[in-house]
Amino acid sequence: MISFEEAINVATENAKSLVKNAENIVLEGVILSGNNALYEVSLSYDLKGKNPLETGEESKDNTALNLVRLAEIMGKRREYKVFLVDSESGQFKGFKGR
Repeated sequence: MISFEEAINVATENAKSLVKNAENIVLEGVILSGNNALYEVSLSYDLKGKNPLETGEESKDNTALNLVRLAEIMGKRREYKVFLVDSESGQFKGFKGR
């Protein structure tokens, strides 16, 4: 059986490769399923969307600058997912919403 640390590493690496725009990945929890077959690794991460107000030009107007900052904040959200790792082989089995 693989260790908790190994399961966490497998889950984190797969989160990085599958969710390309994930930032600030944080371990939220990890448990071994009731039948000891899977580690269920809960991770959260920020997803940053494209800024809808990005024009490529800098504005000296405070109102426009504040709107750009607001759009950046609103374009970012926190996702929570459970990553499944086989407890014997360490094989990544998939992920689902929390």
